[in-house]
Amino acid sequence: MKELFAVLALGVSLAANVPYVIEIVKGEVKPERISWLLWTILGGVYFFSTIVDEGATLFTLGELLAPIVIFCLSLKYGVGGKSRFDLISLAIALASLSLLLIVNGALVSLLLALFVDAIGITLTVRKLKLDPTSESRMFWIMAGVSGVFALLSLESYSLVAILFPLYVVIISTVVSVEIHRGRPHPERIEQL
Repeated sequence: MKELFAVLALGVSLAANVPYVIEIVKGEVKPERISWLLWTILGGVYFFSTIVDEGATLFTLGELLAPIVIFCLSLKYGVGGKSRFDLISLAIALASLSLLLIVNGALVSLLLALFVDAIGITLTVRKLKLDPTSESRMFWIMAGVSGVFALLSLESYSLVAILFPLYVVIISTVVSVEIHRGRPHPERIEQL
């Protein structure tokens, strides 16, 4: 059963990206560039940490491959990366990421990675406050569902193993709630 949940976690995670990519190319979704850059880097960190701690490896493989594609698309179709807030956020995230090279322990490394991920989420939620129509609710709901399947797929329930998939469930729920709340101002996100 655990293997089935692992495959479902990966399948849902990857499947969520297909309509998301289509929506990006159609101009319906505008990914926040710095967020997706951070999530691309972190995808590698999460994947490595699950190999070391026998976590949800298939799930985190999806969390590595999809951000690479979406970040590349964000360079043409996305927003963000120019504002002072974005650049300061990026600097803090990169400084935190550099600490990963010198800290010991899977838990400390994962907490640092989650802090960097939270910076990416903050940038995306900030973008949503300016234009609540700039993200895909279906994408974020599916990301949360994949996190639930990842939790169910775990062989052991150590703190390190559950932190990332649980975090994905929580942040996906938060972002899903923010989508389409308030009046859209698409012209504002172009200034990010």
